[in-house]
Amino acid sequence: MKKIFLTTVLMLAWGFSARATLCNWSSGSLNTLIPDNSSAGYTFSAPAGGGAWDSNPTGGNIDSVDVSLNLSGGYNGDLYGYLVYTVGGNSTTAILLNRVGRSGANDAGSSIAGMNVTLSGTTGSDIHTAIGPLSGTYLADGRTASPTGDFTGVTPTAGAGLDAFNSSSLAAGGTWTLFLADLSAGDQSQLLSWGLGVNVSVVPEPVTWALLLFCALMALVGLARWHKAQQS
Repeated sequence: MKKIFLTTVLMLAWGFSARATLCNWSSGSLNTLIPDNSSAGYTFSAPAGGGAWDSNPTGGNIDSVDVSLNLSGGYNGDLYGYLVYTVGGNSTTAILLNRVGRSGANDAGSSIAGMNVTLSGTTGSDIHTAIGPLSGTYLADGRTASPTGDFTGVTPTAGAGLDAFNSSSLAAGGTWTLFLADLSAGDQSQLLSWGLGVNVSVVPEPVTWALLLFCALMALVGLARWHKAQQS
């Protein structure tokens, strides 16, 4: 009987605990040119709720965020980009790209054109030091150094990549904003499309926890009655 009681409580707790949901959003085809040699850049916003998302929880905590970028042309070493999540007047920023390949010894950065990548806060190698054509999954850059400054010894800053969003609250009124800029003259990059993958732990409402507590109490009453019957 004790095992049945414990199993019941554990099953209820599991059933009502926070559940992970993957929410995907895609911009669709954009084919937008990024202004060349300009810090004004390009900005595009995606509301946290709406029909463009394949799943839209009303609330919860963000476990992780991935960003897909599909660009053509230009030079990857010219690009600077970040993602901002704004909700309730508060904003969190993650550095996605900061002049790929740029270092103290290579001021121009990577001369490779275009990329089709997924940027992650948890998986992949450092996109800043990647060599050759960019495809697959990489860690977001996370370097907070000025994109026009000296990159000697510059390394990622903890919490400045996509891990910046971890444990943040997701709300229907929030907005995701992508910013991309081409900071050096030359060929022009084009944003073909971009997307978001947001892993969310949906937290149960207080009434759900109340129901769990009620069920646990009922199970305790049943256990007490069983003990009493066994002693009779």
